[in-house]
Amino acid sequence: MSGLIRGAGLLCAALAFGAQAAPCPEAVEGLISPQHLVMATNPTLPPLQYVTVDGQIAGMRIELGNEIARRLCLKPVTLSTSFAQLTLGLLEKRWDVINTGMFYTAQRARLMEMIPYEIQAISVSLNDDAALHLTRLEDLSGFSIGVEMGGIEEHYAREADHALRDAGRPGFDIKTFQNVGIAFAALRARQVTAVFSIDAVARRNALQGGVRPVLKGLYPTPVALALRDPTLAHRLADVLENMRVDGTLDRLLSPYGVSPFPGRITVSGPSDRSGMH
Repeated sequence: MSGLIRGAGLLCAALAFGAQAAPCPEAVEGLISPQHLVMATNPTLPPLQYVTVDGQIAGMRIELGNEIARRLCLKPVTLSTSFAQLTLGLLEKRWDVINTGMFYTAQRARLMEMIPYEIQAISVSLNDDAALHLTRLEDLSGFSIGVEMGGIEEHYAREADHALRDAGRPGFDIKTFQNVGIAFAALRARQVTAVFSIDAVARRNALQGGVRPVLKGLYPTPVALALRDPTLAHRLADVLENMRVDGTLDRLLSPYGVSPFPGRITVSGPSDRSGMH
């Protein structure tokens, strides 16, 4: 795990959202370090979470975590780690929150307190000069696809691959990469025909040039914060719901092409068996 990188200060966060100073709420229970909200992320998805050239963690989800901490009068702390370490570290009390764009699943909600707050979907990107005419996912039958290893993109790529093969058609040649940035590098090097990535990442790579999203909005899925402590989870859900109601959540997400979770933001996890799962 790489070193600890602290989030932006409370004053900066307040200025960024134009928020007015408010009295601090009652003491926050369930923290691993008093007065600090310790969050972990896998910063490999620019512009949502990434490491800048000067070694700082930045992106939409870092801004989100900082704003949540500000509203609770806590100091935000962000740790960088691999995706594989996120759940284990949470359960071992190394951090309070997983803030990395973790997709909601019923299986995860049986292990952790999940707070769905945004919707993410998947894009299929090709090289700018690709001759392939792609109007639907099935048009990639028989072609190679790059995905981040172990992510929701790989899950849906394999699901579509199985559907093609069950229909008697050639499947995908699925190639996995350590992170989505390497997958896009392989696309630009023409080592794969297409890349599956979340919409915001596909959009960012298109702006960098050489590739373009051809299909987008596939498999819309809730994205959640994940916590171990149920009391803390409910406090954060209340903060996020207030941010939804006052418009802050939409103002934060919309510049990145991300949509808020529809409806009231609540906890779904072991402490709330009436949740989404």
